[in-house]
Amino acid sequence: MKVSRFLTSRSTVIALFSAIAAALLLASAVPQRASLGGKTPEWVGRLPEGLSFLSALLGLDNIVGSAWFALLVAIFWLSLVISTVAQYRSTKALCRRVPAAALPPESVRIEIAPDSFSGLLTAAGYRFAGGADGVQRYVKNGIGYWGNFMLHVGLVTAVVFSLGYVVTQHRVLIRLVAQEITSFSAEDVQELRGILPLQQGLPYSVVLKSLDPRFWANDKLEYLASELYFTGKPGADPQRVAVALSDKSQFGPYLVYQSSAYGRAFDLEFESPPGEMHRERLYLPYPNKRDGAGYGELPLGGTGFLLKGKFYADSERRSMQLHQPPLTLRLYQGKQLQQEVTLAPGIAQRLGPFKVRLVHSEWWTDILLDGSRGTAGIFTGFALILAGVLSSYCLVPREIIVREADGAHYAQQVVRRFPQFYREEFDEIMLTARQPAAHPG
Repeated sequence: MKVSRFLTSRSTVIALFSAIAAALLLASAVPQRASLGGKTPEWVGRLPEGLSFLSALLGLDNIVGSAWFALLVAIFWLSLVISTVAQYRSTKALCRRVPAAALPPESVRIEIAPDSFSGLLTAAGYRFAGGADGVQRYVKNGIGYWGNFMLHVGLVTAVVFSLGYVVTQHRVLIRLVAQEITSFSAEDVQELRGILPLQQGLPYSVVLKSLDPRFWANDKLEYLASELYFTGKPGADPQRVAVALSDKSQFGPYLVYQSSAYGRAFDLEFESPPGEMHRERLYLPYPNKRDGAGYGELPLGGTGFLLKGKFYADSERRSMQLHQPPLTLRLYQGKQLQQEVTLAPGIAQRLGPFKVRLVHSEWWTDILLDGSRGTAGIFTGFALILAGVLSSYCLVPREIIVREADGAHYAQQVVRRFPQFYREEFDEIMLTARQPAAHPG
């Protein structure tokens, strides 16, 4: 009993809520692994040794997925459960209560027979809700009494499924190049896992069959969709999955999302002075306007050179649709520009100490797979919260209490929320009750 009082005390609830809010605020202010596809943020590597240890211990680069944050949410959920049970008991007692027989000063005498007055209340939407000792209770919109309880149930549902989503979190980001089979190996995916080992096995491979970007007249992205083919196991038949921005699909236990990141991948062949050949792939984001370029860079491993590239969607810069996109490369050593060249497909050109040739270019995009559990429950909780709020504020319960005293009957209106809004309704009922012509009996 003492534990339940402690968990539902105002100071405990405020402390828990403040701690969770502060953690979420910190998570939104500091780059997190969840927003980077599972990669460790750069700021972690720049921390001093002592702070680096503390960051690793507390999981400051993945606050929402840390054990201490899950514990905070679990305690907050337990507090909500206890509060919800108490809310149920108080609402049940409120719905079943019978008012005292003592006559309040605001009661109004009824001038017609009790049965006729009961008919008036029924026609106005009131329902008999019990009575005793000369007291009768009529209620309109009785469901409104349960609004706070439904709100609490919604909060409990949303919090527990949010907790489930966090601890079972499994998000996989994979970069795909069109027409290539990409396996779900550790080298090709960025993976983020929750603290409970309930994650499903990854698919075997995926192919980006096509990418379809469309644009508005002002060059803004209107639509982006991918046609994917997943293979669950080696040797299994590929399964088609179509996704688009704001239009997810499902493959096995995973929800598949289209990322907004996309562009062109350029395969470059380099020939060094000794005649050695090697290939590099340069990923460039798609330009955001017809006269703008997509920029990117790539360190050439083991050479000390940095390759920077750019391309335009349209060689004539008249459209956002892809049309003979020219690729321009710049070679840097440190901050010193060595050379700049614009490549045509298949034609080798000199770039610093290298001969470079554009072999091929294709679409690329990032695809997100989410195997976390609890999403449906979170939305169910939000729906219950909305139902509770609407019940409380749009279906305000009203009561009319009828009492017998000194051989006469008296009516009293009881409204616990916005009583001044419903006084006119009661006055109209009493005015009708005073018109004998309307009730000859």
